[in-house]
Amino acid sequence: MKPRTGGPGETLERLLPFLTIVAIVTAGWFWFIRPRLDSYLRARTDVAAIEERVRTLQQASGRVPPQPPVELDLTQREFEARMSAEDEVADVAAALARAVLASAPPGKLRSFVIETGDRTTPAAQGRPGDAARASAGAGIDGADPRLALFPYEVSYTPLRVTFESTFEAAGNVLWQLRDLPTVIDVRSAALTRGLPLMKTELLVRVLQRGDMIDSSQHGMPAAAAPAAQGSTAPRLAPSAAEPGAPR
Repeated sequence: MKPRTGGPGETLERLLPFLTIVAIVTAGWFWFIRPRLDSYLRARTDVAAIEERVRTLQQASGRVPPQPPVELDLTQREFEARMSAEDEVADVAAALARAVLASAPPGKLRSFVIETGDRTTPAAQGRPGDAARASAGAGIDGADPRLALFPYEVSYTPLRVTFESTFEAAGNVLWQLRDLPTVIDVRSAALTRGLPLMKTELLVRVLQRGDMIDSSQHGMPAAAAPAAQGSTAPRLAPSAAEPGAPR
């Protein structure tokens, strides 16, 4: 007569310590070891990719010929060639009008207006650093401190263009700003979505080169003072300081 073997309960009781160890190891693998291992592998892959990119950039930089030193005379001649000494406001306005009329599809141009303001000459243009200090905190309405880098008085005339047309027309007009007869400073470009047309409002300054400044008084502009709190937020809408008066 054979001895009676244990039932499933006894077998499970004997295997319970082993099953407990397996459950603990499995939980530790999925909850602790696996995430850290995946993170380590990703980090190692990223490091290898960055090192390869660094080597590629180093090789590319080694093939680039050294840049020649800046020629101040050449820079000044280019400045004189690009920025007109004549009043080009009427020509700029005419070029913008042609750009708008050529870019707008037939029957999709409304409220087309071009306004100009009075010409302004920054009073402190010739003194080093004054333009930068004057523009600190002034934002879109302040003088551009980069103009003090050139030994000329630079005046500007605000010009505002508004029209309603398609988005493609607005993009084409902005693209054609590169072909104007003199240098301009784009102060703001506001695109307002509407139905069925989009309103475009563009504010630029038409720059004009004036008399040469005494080289003994000319120099690099000083660093601008910190802007006032809250003035660093982007401003796309035109400022009210240069509303422009129709001519």
